[in-house]
Amino acid sequence: MDGSQLIVQARLSAATRSLLTRTAPLAGLRVVLDSDEAAGWVDAAALRAPDAPPVADGIGADLAAAGFGANRRATAASLLLRHGWASGPIIAAYLAEGRVLRIQDYALGFARTTFLERIWVRQADTVHCEAFMDRRTALLDSLLAFSEPVLDSLRAWSGYSRHALLSMLTSSWLVQFSRAGELMDCREEAVREGRIVLGRRRELARALPETYVVANGERSEVCQILKACCLQHKGHRRRYCPTCPVIRDRDRLVLNKEWVCREKR
Repeated sequence: MDGSQLIVQARLSAATRSLLTRTAPLAGLRVVLDSDEAAGWVDAAALRAPDAPPVADGIGADLAAAGFGANRRATAASLLLRHGWASGPIIAAYLAEGRVLRIQDYALGFARTTFLERIWVRQADTVHCEAFMDRRTALLDSLLAFSEPVLDSLRAWSGYSRHALLSMLTSSWLVQFSRAGELMDCREEAVREGRIVLGRRRELARALPETYVVANGERSEVCQILKACCLQHKGHRRRYCPTCPVIRDRDRLVLNKEWVCREKR
C-alpha cells in the first residue's frame, strides 16, 4: 500500500517526537512526523514488493530511466543504497544524544531524480540502555530491524547476494555517520564509531566499504570503495560511480576528486 491511499496518524510518544525534532537537522533528509500529503509516499510493505505498484511504476521506473536500474540486481542495489540513507534519523539520534531510536512504521518520499528526499516516521520508540556497549548493540539491532525486511525481499526478487546488498546498506550507513559527524564537527570520530558498531557482526564487517579522505583545499570528503558493485555501469548511461570496486584505483580517484570539487549543496 502506498501513501496515496491512506493518511496515517503518527504513533509517537512526546519524548520520541521531541528527539526526532531535535536531531532531524542531522538526518540527511527531511524528517516528517505528521504528514497531510497523501500522495508520493512509498511505505515499507510496498518496498518489499518491487514488481508491483507503486515501486514498479514509480521509483523502480525512475531508476531505470536514470540509468540506475538496468536489471533486477541493479534496481535492488539502488533501492538498498537509498534505504540505508533512510536510516539517517536513527544514526542522528545516536550520535547527537546517545539515544537508540527504533522505527517500526514509515514511508519514504523519492524525487523524480531517484534521490531519497524524506522519511515519514509513523511509529517509533526509543530503547533504554544501561551501558555504552549496550547502546552499540541496540543501535545495530535497530538498523537491521529497519532495513533487513526490505533486504530479504529484494534479495529474493533480484537474486543478488546478501553480501552485495549488505554492502549497499553499510555504505549508506557509514555515509550517514560521516555526514552527521561533520555537522557536529567530529567526522573522524563518527566514522570510527560507525565502523565499530557495524563491525560487531561478521557479515557486516565483511561488507563494510574501505574509506579514505580526499581533500581539495579546505574541502574534504570521506570516500569509499564498496565491497560489491551497485551495477550502475550496466545502465544505458554506462557510468561508473565514485565508489566502484571494479574500476582502476587511479580512475576512481579522478571521480573522487571531481566529487570533492563540486560546490557543496
